[in-house]
Amino acid sequence: MVVDSIYSDYAPVYDAIGQWRFSAHMADWALRWLDSSGVSAPRVLDLACGTGAAALAFARAGCTVVGMDQSAAMLTIAQGRARDAGYNIAFYEGDIRSLNDELRTMNDDSCSDGFDSSLIAHRSPFDLVTCFADSLNYQTADGDLDRVFAGAAAALGAGGHLVFDLNSEAEYTTWDDRDVVTHDGRDYLVYNKLSYDPATRLASGRIVWFVRETELWWRGEETHTQRAWSETEVCSALWRAGLALVGRFDAGGSEIAEEVQDVTRVVYIARKE
Repeated sequence: MVVDSIYSDYAPVYDAIGQWRFSAHMADWALRWLDSSGVSAPRVLDLACGTGAAALAFARAGCTVVGMDQSAAMLTIAQGRARDAGYNIAFYEGDIRSLNDELRTMNDDSCSDGFDSSLIAHRSPFDLVTCFADSLNYQTADGDLDRVFAGAAAALGAGGHLVFDLNSEAEYTTWDDRDVVTHDGRDYLVYNKLSYDPATRLASGRIVWFVRETELWWRGEETHTQRAWSETEVCSALWRAGLALVGRFDAGGSEIAEEVQDVTRVVYIARKE
């Protein structure tokens, strides 16, 4: 998976049309859930942080935040947004599948300007690790979930929580060679051509966008590939990483039972014992 190749030219479009809003919503929801459970999260690591929406939401709540993403273009926007908002958020470029290695090599030079070296992740465990906006569906190879969850477990302190969401196969079965208009505005037009192969459980989204500059429109496109991870695969990978499943929720925040095949997006909360 080479994330930078698909979130390079599209990064400013992604941010401009507000596709970051779900991550911001999930960050606020996660904090409310933790608070209702009597849990605080003063230190947060946001994986696949994109243009920084969730990281900024955590910073507004008073958390110390580190964001990590493989796309340099997305991180540039995130750094600008944090700087404009006056937050000292450390953004780090790295592959979330190699989190263990990335945490060991974090240093002042590899992080954004103003990063406090006393906050380097391996010196002080995180209370909360998050990964939002179906970013884990982009991990398409066998073993990818194990690698991400193992890294998250290593980053968490005892009793810390991992919160993430995944598109389920129920969502991808709706990707039946159809076109969906994602945004239709004055200066941006974005649509997706969606398809899904149940045999491989791989979904494809061909994103095409048009951006207006004065009276001219500029076209771009990327193809994104995602994987439908089964409930068994998710729970098994959490268990192997030493993370205990606390609960499952739908995108609206309602807790769901063990049977999740009809839920299109599942939010998971796990705890490091």
